[in-house]
This record gives sequence, structure tokens and C-alpha cells, in this order.
Amino acid sequence: MMKKLAMKRRSTRTYKNNPVKISDIIEVIEVGTYAPSGANVQPWRFMIIDDKSVKMTIRQGAEKADQKFHREAPEWLRNWLKDHNITPEKRFLTEAPFLVVVMALKSMPYWLESTWISIAYMILTIEEKGLSSLTYTPSQTDFLNPLLDIPKDYNVVTILPIGFSNEKSESKPMRKNVAQFVFKNKFGEEFL
Repeated sequence: MMKKLAMKRRSTRTYKNNPVKISDIIEVIEVGTYAPSGANVQPWRFMIIDDKSVKMTIRQGAEKADQKFHREAPEWLRNWLKDHNITPEKRFLTEAPFLVVVMALKSMPYWLESTWISIAYMILTIEEKGLSSLTYTPSQTDFLNPLLDIPKDYNVVTILPIGFSNEKSESKPMRKNVAQFVFKNKFGEEFL
């Protein structure tokens, strides 16, 4: 079942205006809290955002940061972003009914690795519930701390917009074969 969810999941950048049950959002977060964490420190914290004006302020800050990122990115990355229609505009931050801001206490050991494992649990749960999301991290996140009253010792790791997909194509980008990623006993040695 987990393999089917992982194969079906895709990043979504446009959302329908359909309401999402808060109980589904809570369950997504609860599943994330069951993730393993280094030294069992559970460094993660989650904030649910549904206020339209707060979502708009987050969007404005994210777009400002990403405009700078796109301007200063190396040419190959600017071309890749353009080819994939990824622009500094982040409509999904205001379209999705909910945003879940995932943050972590950066003084804890393994805080970043542990939090990303939690996020992985969450995105598969989102898929299981028939919802869509995207793991979006603005190129700069420091504007979020004062905006959301997040203490300075926490870093925002990602923002998960959660809602029903409004994307027309359900096709996924081509994935490489597992044999291209797995070696046996030493790097480059085929495992089969």
C-alpha cells in the first residue's frame, strides 16, 4: 500500500476552492509526529494556517524571497525553472485551504533529518486522504519567524499547502529505474 501511495503522489501547485476537514489536517500532523527522530528528541513543531490575510502575507514574503532567488540563480537553474513553469509567483499559498508550517528546534541533534522524515510521513498521509500538497520552502524563511511569532531558535523547514488538486494533468514526471540508484558492496557495482 505504501508503495502505491508513493508512486501516486505528486507535487501540486494549483488547488480547488473545496473545503477540507480540519480533522484531516490534524490527522496528517499526528501521523507526522510518529516519525522516528534522532535521540528521540522530536524537534518538530507544526502551525496550521487558514486565515486568508496571514496566508496572503506569507505569500507576499515568499514571492519577494523567490524573486531574488530566481534573479540570482545560475543560468542552468533559471532555465530548468522556466522549462518546468516554476516562477516566483506562489498562488498555491493562498489557494490551498490550509497551510501547515513545519518548523524545528535547531539546537536539537538531528533536527533537520528528523523533521524531514516527519514530513515524508505527512505527505503520504495527505495522499492517502485523497488530498494534494507540495513541500515548499521559500528561498529565505527568516521573514516567517516574526510574522508567525516563531521563536528564533526554530527554523521553518517547509510549508505544506493542503487541499484538493486543481491540476488538469495527473501525469507524473518520468522516474528513473531503481537500478540506477542502488549499488552492492561498493559505489558503481550493480546490485543484480
